Amino acid sequence: MTCEVSMAVNDAIATLTIDNRTRANALTRSMLDALAGHLRNLDVRSDVAVVVLAGAGSNFCAGLDITEITAGRRARIVDDFIEVEDALAHCSKPTIAAVQGHCIGAGVQLAIACDLRIAARTARLAITPAKLGLVYPARSIERLVGTVGPAVTKRLLFTADMITADTALGSGLITDVVAEDEFDMAVARLAATVASRSPTTIAAAKQMTDHAASHGHVSSALHQRWRNGLDTDLAIGLAAYAAKRTPEFRAAAFPTT
Repeated sequence: MTCEVSMAVNDAIATLTIDNRTRANALTRSMLDALAGHLRNLDVRSDVAVVVLAGAGSNFCAGLDITEITAGRRARIVDDFIEVEDALAHCSKPTIAAVQGHCIGAGVQLAIACDLRIAARTARLAITPAKLGLVYPARSIERLVGTVGPAVTKRLLFTADMITADTALGSGLITDVVAEDEFDMAVARLAATVASRSPTTIAAAKQMTDHAASHGHVSSALHQRWRNGLDTDLAIGLAAYAAKRTPEFRAAAFPTT
């Protein structure tokens, strides 16, 4: 039985695939360790422009492996997961969650930790700690409230109901919904579009947007750091504009805030 998180890099797009198909891609501690390792690697790679997080087969992720929770290791695996969720949220690269099938519990947390979330219309999402008696982690609640607001957060957590991709789109839980038969192509197209854009513009936008979401404003220090930064991409973009051709930006590694 395959139980892993693999990474493949093609054309500046890194794809991380959660693979535990017999359990709808539920996450074990070893899989969390592997995902954390891949994220550390990606942060410093200058050949990667965008990261796609996907599930193997027909599902995205069914959350944490319940067998590890019931085996008396709840606190440890939850703490390990929160570290991975935070690492994904603070990844220096733009991240895309490719959601299809079931996206449950910790699977939703991983999706929310990504910058963009594209779903097949047939996808179903739920946050289910109320069905198990688990207390939802504080940092995950903060991230969820920041994404969908307090009322929708309470609705999702109080009921643990499954919602459709279209409902998730309406609340901001998902950013794009496409037909199931167009899903793979739509994910590839979105990733390729992001990969083709200026990595400097994207890194600055990501850091300042995240800072504004957390603090209500962009700090002057962060703004000045980017304002006074390198103009390499600007030179490439202006030259391409003058020549009436598409700019060819190169992937780069940027320090996180």
